[in-house]
Amino acid sequence: MMSKFQDANKKIAEGVTEGYQKIEDGVVEGYKKIETGVVDGYKKIETGVVEGFGKITDQFAGAMLNEDGSLKTGGVAEKVTGAFNKIADKFVDTFLAHDGESTEDARTRLAEEQKARDEKMKRDAEERAAQQKSMIDASLEASRNAGKKN
Repeated sequence: MMSKFQDANKKIAEGVTEGYQKIEDGVVEGYKKIETGVVDGYKKIETGVVEGFGKITDQFAGAMLNEDGSLKTGGVAEKVTGAFNKIADKFVDTFLAHDGESTEDARTRLAEEQKARDEKMKRDAEERAAQQKSMIDASLEASRNAGKKN
């Protein structure tokens, strides 16, 4: 049989253990929230930078390229093209290239990543359309059979 002293010590130990567990849970939860916020923040920055670069490139292409993709000719076009390429190269090198990656390698990687995202979006859209069609077909079939007796 436990004495009152032992019983009190046991209750104190359980209370302390529960208290420490609550503190630990709170700290872990806090770190998880911080981690999620930081990761989400970096994702937003990365998306903004990549999309911004894409917009710059698209505007340049519209202003400086012929429909066949060749550069428009003329002194102004050449100067603007050269200036744009310097700015674009610096932007890619500063914000988009990974450590040790050349500007050209970064451009190639970014183009491949964009192509992969576009292909994934297309596949996802096709899958959603197929799922929606399947659900509609199932709903129609259920409606047709609703009044029938077995």
